[in-house]
Amino acid sequence: MATIACDGNGNGTTASSEGGIGSRNCCITDFVDQGSVESSRFFYARRTVCEMLRDRGYDVFGSDLTRSLDNFRRVFGQQPNVDSLGLCVSLRSNPSSKAQVIFLGTADIKVETIRLLYGKIMQERLSRLIVILQSKMTTYAVKEQQKWPFRVEIFKINDLLVNVSKHVLQPKYEVLATDEREKLLEKYKVGAQQLPCLLETEAIARYYGLEKGQIVKITHTYGRPDPFVTYRCVV
Repeated sequence: MATIACDGNGNGTTASSEGGIGSRNCCITDFVDQGSVESSRFFYARRTVCEMLRDRGYDVFGSDLTRSLDNFRRVFGQQPNVDSLGLCVSLRSNPSSKAQVIFLGTADIKVETIRLLYGKIMQERLSRLIVILQSKMTTYAVKEQQKWPFRVEIFKINDLLVNVSKHVLQPKYEVLATDEREKLLEKYKVGAQQLPCLLETEAIARYYGLEKGQIVKITHTYGRPDPFVTYRCVV
């Protein structure tokens, strides 16, 4: 009887039931991730956040974009400390505009938590804060963070395990600059609100950090001989 054997690099070869010299029999468990579920979740969520910031125009370290799961575990451990996962990046076109990313623990987020968090970051001159939750945030805590002098985006960690922008059917999104926006509206003799809508709460809109009133150019290429362009207004 023949079995599957693996070499040291994990490449499969066939061997007799007596076993082959210099090879070992493979088991399906050899292909199962032996690391912790927590480290895997944090790895994928953090990578998506880094890709999201890069696609928004922020200057993200290449190592954060190319880091493997094994390397992530070597650096952050099997049970990562959420405080060590955060990062702060600057906008490439305007280095003074900074975005901070913070991962929070599994306890429910209350007003006291939000106030302590603000106390830690109040010295930073931020234009945007991205908070990654593993639990729920109370209504009072949401109202408290709405008082902060910069934009706060809240994501649940499970919503970041997959990068929605990488789907094969996902078109390309580009926010129009002010002059491009005016030229478009003048060309078609319409107001922004007369364009098709893109909800600010949609997953792809949240990925790019789109805000109400912005006009987005959407280029469709999948399955088309020529690109097809549409425009939407964020509402």
